[in-house]
Amino acid sequence: MVFLVLISLSSIIRLVDELRKIEEGNYSIFEIIIYIILSLPKDFELFFPIATLLGGLLGLSVLEVHNEFIAMQVSGFSKLQIVLSVIKASVPVLLCSIISNEWIVPNSEKIIYTYRDKSQYDTYLLSAKFKNLWFIDNNDFVYVERVVSCSELLGVKLYNFDEKKLKKIFYVNRAVFINKVWHLIDVNELDISSEMCIINKKIPHSEWHAALTPYKLSMMITHPNILSISKLYHCAKYFNKIGQSSKYYQMIFWNKILSPISGSVMTIMALACTFGPLHKKKIGFRLFIGSVVGFLFYILNQIFGILGIMYNVSPIVGSISPSVIFLIISIIIMWIYS
Repeated sequence: MVFLVLISLSSIIRLVDELRKIEEGNYSIFEIIIYIILSLPKDFELFFPIATLLGGLLGLSVLEVHNEFIAMQVSGFSKLQIVLSVIKASVPVLLCSIISNEWIVPNSEKIIYTYRDKSQYDTYLLSAKFKNLWFIDNNDFVYVERVVSCSELLGVKLYNFDEKKLKKIFYVNRAVFINKVWHLIDVNELDISSEMCIINKKIPHSEWHAALTPYKLSMMITHPNILSISKLYHCAKYFNKIGQSSKYYQMIFWNKILSPISGSVMTIMALACTFGPLHKKKIGFRLFIGSVVGFLFYILNQIFGILGIMYNVSPIVGSISPSVIFLIISIIIMWIYS
């Protein structure tokens, strides 16, 4: 029910915002509704920790009102057993979080970006959005002016280095990936390896045996939040291989992997608040406190991730730190009120 309320509010806000864009291109009410429906999995991922906390508080409040906890304790259940029982009951929701992060959210977001781009701008996503791309491949620094598709590039510049010294510059009009090789069309080669002269060559066609493939390129030009857990892993591995920083990709990877743990911690926090400072409080007050705590968890999750990247802290440490902090706080609360 809590998920339904939060997602409904988010959808209403998104609907109002999208109605303002209805005059931009060929964009109808029907397309707005499709966009909102496809956005639901992302909302599920966004609201998962706070919804778990609020749902736990609401459900536990109902049990407390009917004196179910007293009946459990009289029957011989300890608070630890009650905590474990509640966590077991939340396992299906936690599994849904993993499934959503791996399959549902990436596919729905991919459809949204492609669909919205076509409906609003009457063009394809890649040709309109991905320009001025820089990356490293073997000994080359590569600049791409425009990505037409994952197998076609326009305006490519290759800066070839040997022992940290620039040797050659290749100006490529068009690059096409065919039979596992990049075919460079209309190449202008500038050889500056000699200190005495600069050699300029024009080559109609050449081959570029790069580590870059259309699959890897598709991951590079896609926002990390849209990538699945497995693709985030492969993308981070590829960046590490070519010597580029993969901290941001690793942070999002661990955030998705540890999402069930965050949900479990929020469930334990709900139990701690129910047995502790929110005992016998009204349901409305509990939900208000739960909203504040959930929002604080979200903020800390974002801050720790960014600080981890800035200060070169392991991404897994930055991702799991908020959960560890809230778990410790929950244990302290339950110990004080035991």
